[in-house]
Amino acid sequence: MEAVRVYADIHGLSPEAYEEIRHSMPFDQVVYKNAILNVDFEGHYIDVEPFLNDVARLLSPGGWGKLDYIDQIDYALTRYVIVPGSYRHVDVHVDAVVEGVNQEAGV
Repeated sequence: MEAVRVYADIHGLSPEAYEEIRHSMPFDQVVYKNAILNVDFEGHYIDVEPFLNDVARLLSPGGWGKLDYIDQIDYALTRYVIVPGSYRHVDVHVDAVVEGVNQEAGV
């Protein structure tokens, strides 16, 4: 099993901003199209905060994003919400997420 998974959707990242960060991103699978950056990563532990700082600094006015960092060893999810100039995070135990999905599905 991989140590972490990271998924992100970032809206409002200009082509110039994307060019500025694309070589320093710690992710191997990204798609950038129409000012939207999608990230999909599975692998070793990585520090996403330098990336989040860059994205927050470069987001266009009205831009926004979210990044989910899933620690599969400690069974924890950290959700980052990104807006122009800053980001914040909330830590969620994965059981809370799975239980909510199960209740919605009637399991």
